[in-house]
Amino acid sequence: MVVPFQSKITNKPRTSMQLTRTQIFTRFSATILLLISSVVQATTEVKVSVDRNPVMINESFVLEIVANDSLDPSAFDLSQLSQTGLVIGRTATSSQTKIINGNIAKTTRWNVVLLARKTGSFKIPSLRIDSIYSKPLTVSVVESNTGAASNSKTIFVKNNIEQTNLYLQQTVKLVTKLYLAPSVDLQNGSLSDPTLEGAYIKQHGKDKDASEIIMGVRYRVIERIYSVTPQSSGTFTITSPAFNGEIGTGQRRSSFSNFGGTKPVTSVGNDIKIKVTSIPEKYSGPWLPSDLVMLNEEWQPEQDTYEIGEPITRTFTLLALNVNEEQLPEVVGNYPDSFKTYPDQSESHSEVRSNAIVSQRVSTEAIVATKVGTFELPAVTVNWFNTKTKRQDVATIPAKKITIVPSSNSQSSAPMTNLQMPILESSSLNDQNCVASNSQDDPNDTTQDGNNSYSSPLMWAGWILWILTSLAWFIVNKRSGKSTGGMNKQTKLNTKLHKSNEQSTFNKSVLKQACINNDAHLVRDELLKWAKAEFTQPVLTLTALIPLVNLELQQQISLLNSSQYSQQSASWAGKELWNAFKLFHSSSNTTTSNDLPPLNG
Repeated sequence: MVVPFQSKITNKPRTSMQLTRTQIFTRFSATILLLISSVVQATTEVKVSVDRNPVMINESFVLEIVANDSLDPSAFDLSQLSQTGLVIGRTATSSQTKIINGNIAKTTRWNVVLLARKTGSFKIPSLRIDSIYSKPLTVSVVESNTGAASNSKTIFVKNNIEQTNLYLQQTVKLVTKLYLAPSVDLQNGSLSDPTLEGAYIKQHGKDKDASEIIMGVRYRVIERIYSVTPQSSGTFTITSPAFNGEIGTGQRRSSFSNFGGTKPVTSVGNDIKIKVTSIPEKYSGPWLPSDLVMLNEEWQPEQDTYEIGEPITRTFTLLALNVNEEQLPEVVGNYPDSFKTYPDQSESHSEVRSNAIVSQRVSTEAIVATKVGTFELPAVTVNWFNTKTKRQDVATIPAKKITIVPSSNSQSSAPMTNLQMPILESSSLNDQNCVASNSQDDPNDTTQDGNNSYSSPLMWAGWILWILTSLAWFIVNKRSGKSTGGMNKQTKLNTKLHKSNEQSTFNKSVLKQACINNDAHLVRDELLKWAKAEFTQPVLTLTALIPLVNLELQQQISLLNSSQYSQQSASWAGKELWNAFKLFHSSSNTTTSNDLPPLNG
């Protein structure tokens, strides 16, 4: 039997090498997609450029990064520029899509403001955006012509420090000024803080707005004051604050820029090198470096004789120049065992006065004497290092003698005890009833009955006498009021109010005459009246007034304060205080306004 050949072909089973139409279509589609993605990736490029090359030292320039595709703004990591040695300023991103003759063009841009703080060649490395890399770029930084650059710069920063040779933990004032030319239309900006490794840096007050003329050009100047306190010895560099902002260009917003009608700018000032000396080996005690330290005290009430049990308030004020307020030590008094003390929490603050950092700590304690006698309170001292004379000094409050006498209430109120007994008995009725019942049960106790029979008539006589006296006074006063009339009462009231207002109002002529007469008490009263009207914070003592005035007036007020507690009060010169007061009063009236748009710190 012969089998047909066609039948053999038809019945032959399929092998694994044979593919269905679906499988062939799937593989073909995948290949096409892969080719398309490869073409797209091959055409995506990243290019970098700068707006000028070479650039001058301390002059900002713009690095532009452009990708010819629509990419996520976060695709570029700014940290790739951290190893270039350049100061990195503000960064703006933008994207755009255009359709021209049916062709789609997409663009993503990054604009980064950079600044070089030294001359040389700086290499911008190959920057990675997603999986695409740009080509490296070299920027040349050249020295600027100092004279021409100073006159042509529209924005620049200058730093000035009081001194560069310091002691450990000595505070120094750093003044940073931002100069803006008249042509600058500042839209916004921020000024960073200076940096010094291992140091305490603090800004004082708000930014001040002023003007300076440089080479015939009036610049707007924004001034900021810092205090710098190094915490380790050696040679260091204070890195200048950097300004980053935007200025108006007067042009229309560019579709490729996120700044829109503005221009990004960056400016950095001069760095400052300082030398910090360690604590001298011969110094003893807690370390407190300062140009000047003053220690004062005030007593409330101000007297040398106090009654036993009378609360006394003693306030210590420690004042130091160019010291951080946290460095000021607590001041406490030393007292005999017969005194009880109740210290209050101290308060400290610092301010900029007369080109110096003035720090103050106020410590208050309540004192109560428990024994009668004359006591000498030991001197109170604070060790400090004089950075001017380079030797150790001591701020001292001299020893003070005070006399404690018996309480006047115990003597003067003794005859009034019987008159107050009814009130006391009514407030403790149960206790008194118990005592009375016990007395009556004991027939042998005649003392209690005798006292009751004696004191009871006297007690009621006293009450009757007091009532009659009060009634007589009321009748006489009523008749006197009718005879004088209501007008006299109103006149007396107006007179009292007028005198009260006169006593509480500062009078400059009174202060002047009191200074000429060396009347320390009157000068003190007038200064406190002036401080009440001059300053917003409450000023109740001369020591609280000291940090609010300039250095010359501070010294005169301290001398005035000391004269009230020493035996040499005649050595105080009121005319010197008056001259210092006039100088401060005239300068405070000419203070410039600080009304400006604040910079972000």
